[in-house]
Amino acid sequence: MNAVGRWREISPLMVGLAGAEEVVDGCGRDRMVPAALANGRLLFLLSRAGEGDQAAARVAVARAVPALVTKAAAHTRSAGRDFDAIFDDLLAAAWIVVATYPVARRPEKTWINIVLDTERAVFGRRRLVDRMTVLVPPPLLAEHLAARRSPAADGADRPGDPLLDLVELLAVGRRRGLSDAALRTLVEFGVDGLSSQQVATRDGVTDRAVRLRRQRAVTELATLLDLHGSAEGPTPQPPTTDKDARTPRTPGTSGRRPRSDGRAA
Repeated sequence: MNAVGRWREISPLMVGLAGAEEVVDGCGRDRMVPAALANGRLLFLLSRAGEGDQAAARVAVARAVPALVTKAAAHTRSAGRDFDAIFDDLLAAAWIVVATYPVARRPEKTWINIVLDTERAVFGRRRLVDRMTVLVPPPLLAEHLAARRSPAADGADRPGDPLLDLVELLAVGRRRGLSDAALRTLVEFGVDGLSSQQVATRDGVTDRAVRLRRQRAVTELATLLDLHGSAEGPTPQPPTTDKDARTPRTPGTSGRRPRSDGRAA
């Protein structure tokens, strides 16, 4: 009898699953599986892995592989290391995390716990101050900010760098409570230069879902920074000048500006 057959005899949670791929799907890779059921199946595999069941450990690691690929890609961009080397390190750490997972003490959100524990095992836990404020290497940021803010030889101000302006906005927003999800989304689009199609392909979602995610992130940042003219509201009109006041009105019009909702003021 194969490993999956043995698991079906031991746990009713595994009934109906015929092979290793079906077990991985049943542990949550298939998003249609209820979260509680997927978590229970993964916990069963982890308890078996802790008892030395290599097949159970292999399936549990396979459940984490898609997220580990994403983590490896992110660290490749931020650290400038080789993707294959980072992924190999994460995969090796995942085996240890799975074999030693404290099932009784941490029975909730098991899949994400495996992924985060694996990442910490390889890269350590970043300091809180770094997680909240550091978006690009500090020396690089300081160098570019100094160059942008120093006056030119003729006394005129140098033009601003749009990328650094964005970084400054994100840093301020983060200090004011910008969420991890919104920060990650804005960095991907504004700093990494990813397109909505690239993010949709990577995450396995529709392009529309990615654009909505981006819109929510922009709205959250604009709200935190109290930015006028954000996507949440109409762009404010400039104040009327004397020249505007002297502009002749077109015959047949009231001369009143339309309201933002389309009705007359």
